[in-house]
Amino acid sequence: MKMSKGASGITYIGSFPPPFGGVTVKNALLVKYLSERMSIDKIDLSLVKRFSPEECGRLLGSLFSPKGALAIGVSLDWCKRLVGLLYRFNRAKLGRSVIFMMGGTIPQSASFAQELNSAKRVYVETKTMKAQLLAVGVENAAIYPNCRERHDTTPAIRGSRNGLSAVFFSCISKVKGADIVIEAARSLPGIDFHFYGRIDEGYAAEFAESCAQLPNVRYHGVYDSANGDVVGEISRYDVHLFPTVYPNEGVPGVIVETKMAGVPTIATDVCFNADLVEDGVDGFLIRPHGSDELVDRLLVLNGSPETLDALRGSALRSAEEYCIDRYLDGILEELASPSSPEV
Repeated sequence: MKMSKGASGITYIGSFPPPFGGVTVKNALLVKYLSERMSIDKIDLSLVKRFSPEECGRLLGSLFSPKGALAIGVSLDWCKRLVGLLYRFNRAKLGRSVIFMMGGTIPQSASFAQELNSAKRVYVETKTMKAQLLAVGVENAAIYPNCRERHDTTPAIRGSRNGLSAVFFSCISKVKGADIVIEAARSLPGIDFHFYGRIDEGYAAEFAESCAQLPNVRYHGVYDSANGDVVGEISRYDVHLFPTVYPNEGVPGVIVETKMAGVPTIATDVCFNADLVEDGVDGFLIRPHGSDELVDRLLVLNGSPETLDALRGSALRSAEEYCIDRYLDGILEELASPSSPEV
């Protein structure tokens, strides 16, 4: 049953700008599912950043009104601003509100930890993030992963084809490890390498030259994730490659999508990737800039269909942890049951 607006009084604060980036996808998914069960007012921080008078006014009204509760889905910088204001001027409302910290930067400030403890709940995306919050004194943290909708159909765990087919599905840049994948492609002419994503301007010429030189490399352009079936597209391939060295990598949604496609990931052991990929179970972890390790893992999969199929099955089973319906009831209960009465 859907609760009335007067009964719930929930305002969701987050960014919803096009195109659909990582934070936008997370916020849009939460609002979609929460709105099916309770009335939600939505405030778009992307409009606040552009100084929309109406949206700025609505934001201030939501922060300073004594009534209702907030769901706040933001990165660390905005989290500090909004929680700081609530802590100083509307602590009772903060106590009825939940925070979804998005991204991979975890606060190390004891004073900010005290402010976060005044919220009803602080959600982060991995066990390591939760442990890091606990280490600085945040006691009300819980895990809400980078979820996706449950896929309509379960991908078949198919027998391995002749010749491995690998996919890179991210921004095509050196910081995301595209050059490492190209090095592997040079060493492994019997394996096909497929690239999807926006090409970083500084890497465009080098990448184009590599595509022209290597017959086993194909670029498919930027995939329309908003209108297309990402999981279905990824399921066409045998293994996903994510050798990122980006220092602020959060929880990449593409790894969740590859799990739902039943496709194992080979990822660098940086940031929080080890929370998503269990080495040797549903994928492999390699060291940063480890092109030799990437080649070795691909040779293992290419030569052992049994290993590849076992990783596929584990990847698909692990996707269950990232389905949004597993977490909705708990979130709804917290939002619908304020810890202190409305004024």
